[in-house]
Amino acid sequence: MGFVESLDRLDRSVFLGVAGHGGPWADHVFTAVSNIWVALVVWLVLWAFQRPKFSPSAWLWLLITLVAAFAAADWVATFLKNSIGRPRPCWALEGEFRAVAMCRGAFGFVSGHAATTWALLTVYMASRPARWLTALAVTWALAVPFSRVYLGVHYPGDVLAGALLGIAVGRLILRLRPLTSGL
Repeated sequence: MGFVESLDRLDRSVFLGVAGHGGPWADHVFTAVSNIWVALVVWLVLWAFQRPKFSPSAWLWLLITLVAAFAAADWVATFLKNSIGRPRPCWALEGEFRAVAMCRGAFGFVSGHAATTWALLTVYMASRPARWLTALAVTWALAVPFSRVYLGVHYPGDVLAGALLGIAVGRLILRLRPLTSGL
């Protein structure tokens, strides 16, 4: 067995150990964590609490940079997903686990949720948030990819690759358009 096959086997094994292994409470929590509207509220709250002493123009610049990172990460993740064509586990392993979410889209590598979340986190962290905001943002950024595996729509490798992509995109956006010195 080659290296790629070993990684695929590990990915499937970890997936089957996590996907759907909770009760109704976990199902509701992780469904909410994966919801785009919940994510929007979380990031808007984190953005709003970020250092109230900043000028409106500095706040706006942070918001614009966050939106640019989100859009770029989403576009690249979608491009890669369609180019690589790795089937989602909910299609490839149908019937082998308890699926919590409906399977949408044919391909899952890389996770767009993970990519956009970690791109946002990367930009957000560049704004030097307070420790409690950092803790909330990092907790959220870890919960989103886990939720995608729990719900049965991504393999762990999909979300890991998505997170790494998001970090790279966030860093690139910051390199192209650094945050203003008012942050």
